[in-house]
Amino acid sequence: MTNRNGDAWFSHEIEAMAPTMFRVAFAILRNRADCEDAAQNAVLKAYTNLDKLKERRYFRTWMIRILKNECKNFARAAQRTVNLDACEPIGYDMEVPDLDLNRAFDALSADERLAITLFYFEGYSTREIAKICEVSDGTVRSRLSRAREALRRTLSEQEAAQ
Repeated sequence: MTNRNGDAWFSHEIEAMAPTMFRVAFAILRNRADCEDAAQNAVLKAYTNLDKLKERRYFRTWMIRILKNECKNFARAAQRTVNLDACEPIGYDMEVPDLDLNRAFDALSADERLAITLFYFEGYSTREIAKICEVSDGTVRSRLSRAREALRRTLSEQEAAQ
């Protein structure tokens, strides 16, 4: 699959997925430079393993799974804490002008941020997210529910404090 036709197809798919890949990586890593490094590593892994992709129609799910795993490995290797005040703006069309919402989103776990990003910003179904994250559909629904509740609670507390 890595002939000239396959190379052009792969390049086209990666280019089309670039904003999605950034949002997914940012949901996990919360740092632009780390996101770019993880995305580069994921693209390289995907390209070298393209022959393992059974059907092209599953490429996007497969690519996001590789990216998610690369981000988790990257975060694990770095073993650092994130200063929420030092986070960069989100970028692409996901910029959220509401700083309270941004901080509430930052306070979620990486798994919850990933589920929210894939479900609400990328339009994946809970079943597709379950495949990407290699968890059950029920786990994805629980993460979404917990994340929505945490966002609601945090934003209500912030509103009450103002």
